[in-house]
Amino acid sequence: MATETSAVPAIIPAEDASGPMCPDENMGAPISGHELPSPSSSEEQSADDAAPASPFSYAELEAKLKQITPDWKAIKPSAKMFDMIETLVRGLRSMSQQHALFTQLLQTADYMRTFSSRHQEIENQLRLRMEEAEASLSTMREENEALRVELAEAKGQEESTAGRLHEAEGEAARLRDELSRLRTEVLNEKKQKEDLQLRLDVQKEELEREFAVEREELAADYRDKWMIHLSLGIAAA
Repeated sequence: MATETSAVPAIIPAEDASGPMCPDENMGAPISGHELPSPSSSEEQSADDAAPASPFSYAELEAKLKQITPDWKAIKPSAKMFDMIETLVRGLRSMSQQHALFTQLLQTADYMRTFSSRHQEIENQLRLRMEEAEASLSTMREENEALRVELAEAKGQEESTAGRLHEAEGEAARLRDELSRLRTEVLNEKKQKEDLQLRLDVQKEELEREFAVEREELAADYRDKWMIHLSLGIAAA
């Protein structure tokens, strides 16, 4: 747009060395209710053209457009017309920029709306996952607490079993000692019995020998007595 504006040939009124510029003869007469710019206004407009461009204003654009005559074909180009065209072009450029900005803002709003909706959906999913994780964590805590109770009971049973096992081991050791003592006593009694049996056998043999000797002595004594009696009986006869 800027290059097109600069490409339009600018018609600048001629100035003499004495000072004020002279308007063209064809531009001397007013046309159907419109006044042509005076030399002073042209100088002011030239000064305005030399100054930096002011910010765009819709009110200024509307005022410039109202100043354009319907019979624009009968009017020769002037600095004021070019200023109006430049203002119009600047306004159109600003409108185009504002339209692009507004379109970009709409796209940004749509993106933000989509992003907000997506963010809300993700947040809801995360909240749901967090609730599920909290429920799972609560269940795991309850299971962990139950396992701790079971572990404590198992430890108590293990300690009780260990105590009973220790007592059983002590009882087994005591029984082994008692069994060893009984075995020793049985062996001693057996040995004593064998010794007693041996002494009884010896005494039996001795008694049998003594009995045999006494029997022989009694038999001899009986024979002697019988012989004496027999001899006495014969003698008496």
